[in-house]
Amino acid sequence: MVFSFVNGPLFATFLLGMFWKRTTGHGAFWGLLAGTLAAALTHGLTLAEGKGGWIYPLYEIHSGMGQAFIVAAMSWIANFCTTIVVSLFTKPKHADELKGLVYSLTVKPNYHQDKWYRRVILPGLILIIITIILNMIFF
Repeated sequence: MVFSFVNGPLFATFLLGMFWKRTTGHGAFWGLLAGTLAAALTHGLTLAEGKGGWIYPLYEIHSGMGQAFIVAAMSWIANFCTTIVVSLFTKPKHADELKGLVYSLTVKPNYHQDKWYRRVILPGLILIIITIILNMIFF
């Protein structure tokens, strides 16, 4: 359950911060706060295995894992939406300040001129083939 309160909002913040250059610090802060509050509210309104429902048990879930998943989903959604809305109403940083932090503004290395063992495709395929062979032998 702790991961539902922490990881749901944190994942949404990292996702937006890394892939959307318009994300602002104010948006991230208020998104984290809204996500944590949504997690608390969802946990307080749901009951699973006798846990939760400390506000008013409106809905009973059959497993604690299901409750944790629903709490994480609601916290993620609240964080994601709040971060976007607040970021659209606050001043973003200049693109020069975000180079190396946001994926779309980061210079991607070109591996096509490297030696064969420094490229991604061939060593990756070799490792997949070795993994399949080892799985066939030992399972």
